Amino acid sequence: MMRRLVVGAVALALLAGAGVAAAAWEATPSPRLPPGRAVAISPLLARAVVATEDERFYRHHGIDLVGLLRAIPYDAVHASFAQGASTITEQVAKLLYLHGNDHRPWRKLEDMALAVKLENRYSKAQILDAYLERAPFGGATGGVAAASRRYFGVGPARLTLAQASLLAGLPQAPSAYDPLRHPAAARARQATVLRSLVRVGALSAARAASVLARPLPLRGGTVLAPVRGVALAPGPAFAWGALAVGGILALAGAFLLALRRFPHTNRILLSRGIVLACALLILLGTAVALRSFRTA
Repeated sequence: MMRRLVVGAVALALLAGAGVAAAAWEATPSPRLPPGRAVAISPLLARAVVATEDERFYRHHGIDLVGLLRAIPYDAVHASFAQGASTITEQVAKLLYLHGNDHRPWRKLEDMALAVKLENRYSKAQILDAYLERAPFGGATGGVAAASRRYFGVGPARLTLAQASLLAGLPQAPSAYDPLRHPAAARARQATVLRSLVRVGALSAARAASVLARPLPLRGGTVLAPVRGVALAPGPAFAWGALAVGGILALAGAFLLALRRFPHTNRILLSRGIVLACALLILLGTAVALRSFRTA
């Protein structure tokens, strides 16, 4: 009886989820990128942005399932979309169609539907160009071209690695990382970008360290001080302790459920409370294991 109830609940949840997803798909328009002249961008900047904002950009179709699964446990516990796992395509959809806001559950579903539709219509290069032209890199106008000229006095095609890695970190919080107002925070964020480039194999740790070890001049005469002693090695792909704890919890729950199949099983193990506790152990263990992924 309990098994039938669980299977029925899962099936009902899947049907409800499919219905909501279909409704979000129908509620969103067929998106089009606004016509515009593509701005020449330094390849260094493109690589830095992808490595930092959406490491699997060239491997997903608008929605990063790995990042989404990793974010779900955190967001569920905190009742928010703070770890929203937004891809670059989703961010383009948010900027163009959702007024920059996808923090409500329905808006997030619309964001995902629009991202898939954008990927069906446009190439990765076109989507990345749209992001770089409209994302908030700081200043009143937005976009990487304006930010490049504001901070360095050059067009985005002429950016050096040091300049590109600084700009690539700005969209997450343009005001907080503004190098003119918050130079230390900007340098710390730049280190995060460089670490992402090392992680994806686009840069060696030694070269990344040399970028931070040099002064970085900004337009107008401001110079960001060198930074040394920052760990830029990417580290392990997992937090192994969390992965082990999560695996143990999930396996313990599954093992206790499996014991119920054997004859002469203790009546306590057959109780509904134990079944519920085992299910919660499996869910908790799975959530902890998913959160052990360190990569973006």
